[in-house]
Parts: sequence; C-alpha cells; structure tokens
Amino acid sequence: MKQLKVALPDDLRARLETASSRSGRSLADEIRARVEASFAQEAVDKPTRDFLEGVALMPAEIELETGAAWHKHAGAHAVFTQAILSRLEELKPKGSTAFGDRPHATVFDEDPTLLGDPTQLGAIIEYRLRRQPDFTNSSTRQLMEEEHRRARLAQTGLRMEQAARRRGQKFPPSLLNEPLDQPKKRGK
Repeated sequence: MKQLKVALPDDLRARLETASSRSGRSLADEIRARVEASFAQEAVDKPTRDFLEGVALMPAEIELETGAAWHKHAGAHAVFTQAILSRLEELKPKGSTAFGDRPHATVFDEDPTLLGDPTQLGAIIEYRLRRQPDFTNSSTRQLMEEEHRRARLAQTGLRMEQAARRRGQKFPPSLLNEPLDQPKKRGK
C-alpha cells in the first residue's frame, strides 16, 4: 500500500477526527472508508444517486418543520415516509409492474405471497439487506440463485415430462438430473 500526503483545511481535519473517534477507526481508516464510499456512490446510476441525495436532504427540513427528528417522533416519521413516497411517485415509470426474465432471482413469481405484489418482494429485499448489508454479493445469495435456478429447471422438466406423457411419448428422466452449467460427458 502506498502512502499519499494530502493537505486538509483545519475544519475538515477536525470533522474527520471527530468522525474517526465516533466510529472507532483510525483517522487513516476513516479517510479510506469515506473515499471508498464516494466511489461506491459513483457506481450507482444517476436517477438513483439523485433520489438518494434528495432523501438525504429531507431529515433536516423535516426537523425544522416538525421540531423533531424523523426517527424520534412518530409524526415526523410519517412526514418523512410521505416525503419519500412523493419523491418516488415523481420518478415512477409508466407501464406494467410484471417482471420478465429474472436470471438472478432467488424468489419465485409463482409464490402466492408475491403474485402481482411487488411490495412483498420489496419487503423481502429490505429484510435481507437489513440483516446482511453485503447480501447482494454474498455466497448466500449465490446459493439461493442456484437453488432457484435448479427448482425452475426441475419445474420446467416436470412440465415437459407431463406434456410428453400426454402425447404418449417417453421423456428422458436423465435431463432432470444433469448438473447445471456442465456439459454432459461423452465416452470415446
């Protein structure tokens, strides 16, 4: 790791020192974490970045208007919720809420709790990320994707087998048991 000397204004250095003592990180670790976070924000698409920046401005305005922080007063929380919903409504795209192909899905569309209700899927996503903030890149998610794909393939195979039987044809059961993403080995 290379060192980098940076001149900082006194007030910025004081803010960084305060933040590092609050977080329990060294000053260098605090600076590194904040630079990494700024790069992570750049990776987000512009509409999402604009939305998040707008939401970040809301708590201070709400506290001025209501006299309470959104996370300390039920009324201020309701105002914050409505402000976010209003912002989201402004950004809402036109069209159907039905999903097409979901190659990285971990939850079935056919699940009765999700039928036509994106709010349920949203609640599942929020719950996962609250419990495990790195869930998106976790091995747990990869495993769930793989299991979802296997189940989807088994479901498709079952439908194909049923259709073949209705036509009086045999359906090779070996197709259902082949490992995913691996070509079938053939002898010489």
